[in-house]
Amino acid sequence: MAAGQRRAAGELAAGAAAVLASGISGAGAVAQADLLRAVHQARAAKVHAPAAVAVRVVEHLRAARRDEPAFRLAELADDLRDLLAACHRLAAGDATAIGVSRRDYEPVGDLRLHGIFCEPVRAATGHAGAVTYLADARGRVWVVSDVKPADPAVAVSAVRASVDLGEVRLSHRELSRSGLLAINAHASAAGRLSHGRARQAVAASGSGWFAAPLDALWQTGLPAQVDRWLAAADLPAQERHAGHDLAFLDGNILGADRRGLLLDIRTSLTADHLAAAEPDNDGPATMPGGIVVVTAPLEDPALPYVANLRLLATHAAGRPVRLVGRFAGPRRVAGLAFAAPWLAARHGGHVDLGAGPLNRADLEADPTPRPLGNTPPPAADPGLSSMAGPSIPEADPAAPPLHLLRHHLERVVSGGRAALLAGVGEDARRLSDAHLGAAAAVLAGLGAAGVRRTRDVFGRLDPHDVHQLARAWLTAAVYEQAATRETTRTAWVSAPEWHEPAGSRR
Repeated sequence: MAAGQRRAAGELAAGAAAVLASGISGAGAVAQADLLRAVHQARAAKVHAPAAVAVRVVEHLRAARRDEPAFRLAELADDLRDLLAACHRLAAGDATAIGVSRRDYEPVGDLRLHGIFCEPVRAATGHAGAVTYLADARGRVWVVSDVKPADPAVAVSAVRASVDLGEVRLSHRELSRSGLLAINAHASAAGRLSHGRARQAVAASGSGWFAAPLDALWQTGLPAQVDRWLAAADLPAQERHAGHDLAFLDGNILGADRRGLLLDIRTSLTADHLAAAEPDNDGPATMPGGIVVVTAPLEDPALPYVANLRLLATHAAGRPVRLVGRFAGPRRVAGLAFAAPWLAARHGGHVDLGAGPLNRADLEADPTPRPLGNTPPPAADPGLSSMAGPSIPEADPAAPPLHLLRHHLERVVSGGRAALLAGVGEDARRLSDAHLGAAAAVLAGLGAAGVRRTRDVFGRLDPHDVHQLARAWLTAAVYEQAATRETTRTAWVSAPEWHEPAGSRR
């Protein structure tokens, strides 16, 4: 790796450290210009991946200072962590952190694809549009994307806009209910199809969610889905495959509480668990998958996510659904689309929760709940009402309090060094009392770096302290990411208790 690339990485790290020291309130035009200047130098030195992350940091800062509703502090914190981590790897001589400038579309052969669902996109970076997800016969997910710099209001109507792909004359919503045949298709490594009139593609018949090949997406075990999601989270954003974070769940709607819609899911036992459960020959043993909270990906009232989920929780409680969501944390997904045996035929097999509003007539067609496919319905539990009550736990009581560490990481991003002047010691003790010694140590180190201010022989503040703060923050952020990933995996794949289904023993 060239010395110029190390210098470029050092400039990017210095810009990110300055943002951490001052916080969002101090990251005005000057700080943003310094970071963009470092981006220009990094691109000239062919340090592609860190430069791309730095641009996202600047876009998040601008959105925050304009008080845009789409701004998410957690996303800014994650991008700052990725930027500092990449720069640290480059400083240590790891050339794999350089990345590539742009991934070209490569030939992938002929594709016969079946639409799964579509969703409107509204990003804090100023992009808006729609994306349609499709799958081939092997279950690989592909996307047709029409997202570009545009007014956020474009997302409302983008799902009804025509797809620009060969001879296909369908909207995104229509394509998600049919399919396409692409000849000599080109796609990125992430699974995004190259579009335009020059491509050879025609509309074709699709497949329902309960028929092959789409039904296989829901037959993949939940542990495998969680592993796929968490493994992709370790990769740079531009290298994650389309659909890496999609959750394909079957379950019964329980109702709702302040967290969102509550879904009771069921999963199949692994081979080890089958042996422990001692099932008979009447069928596979099953376990309660537990309760999953389904939230809205976007809470903008212009999009129908919140209204649709509220309607489902109120008027479809006790009914089975087949859901596509996006993993959003421990036992939490963002709801994107659903299908059900009782759904009215006019919806074409499924409902895209962000594409159009449901109404009560859609939910009153068949009041009798029926199981989905071959999945048995959950056993009745008198403690679970149609609207979630106190008997439904708010969270796993054994979950470690890593949110204390995350809270301080985001406080620094928001308020800068001054955010560490109070509360750090108490939360470090709480983490230590919870037997999280490493979490307590990195938080204490972050607090110490926040209050450390030295001066040179002329009485000026030492700029080296800024880099010490950035290093301590990065150490805590990397630990929090790894620890949270492991607790998230445990929350998804473990069950509150094992039991045999009714009738498995005689």
